[in-house]
Amino acid sequence: MKLSVLLVGFLVVALAGAGIVSAETGSDSPPAFPGQPQLPHSFYGTLEAAGNPVPAGVPIEATAEGVVTGLAGNPLYSREGRYGSVDPLIPRLEVQGTLATGTDIAFFIGGIRAEVQAGGPGGAWTSSYPFKPGEVTELNLRIAQAVTPVPGYVELPEMTLAATPVVTTTSQVVNPSTDMMIVLIGVLVVLGIVAYYLGRRADKKKASPEQDSGTPKEEKPEE
Repeated sequence: MKLSVLLVGFLVVALAGAGIVSAETGSDSPPAFPGQPQLPHSFYGTLEAAGNPVPAGVPIEATAEGVVTGLAGNPLYSREGRYGSVDPLIPRLEVQGTLATGTDIAFFIGGIRAEVQAGGPGGAWTSSYPFKPGEVTELNLRIAQAVTPVPGYVELPEMTLAATPVVTTTSQVVNPSTDMMIVLIGVLVVLGIVAYYLGRRADKKKASPEQDSGTPKEEKPEE
């Protein structure tokens, strides 16, 4: 019996140790094994084609070895001069798959390879951007020729945090007016006067029997 308990305890300790080792291995950014899925890298920014804002309805796509395309968020259709948003409620371009951290990602506007600019206006334009799982990056894209929207594209309204209605509950507190306060004060004064009068009357009733008991009664003369 003791041997069985020892064996069970040894197995529990061994399994716990294996779980700790696997957790420590998975904490690193690069995948522990080839082909391991990574957290998506999200992108948003401005779009430019031949020096003009890209019209709405142009597909924006990101590709690299190991990137899964054809999912929600990749490709992503452009809006007027931009794609995605810093607002978390607006869909962004999502790069996900089994690629390793640091893999160069290529971006396309309407099927044309785009130059990329990270960090907003003023940055350097490059041909790709490294994959960083779990991050959200502002990345501007541009191409040298004009593009046209996909035929039949219908732009849906955006649901932003500013447009999301916020339901607030307010407790209804009665704010007494000046007239009401005067009436209440008058009622209290009247009640005070009545209480004072009743108290004085009660005191007089208590004093009357005492006076009657101390006064000798007159005896009638005998005939």
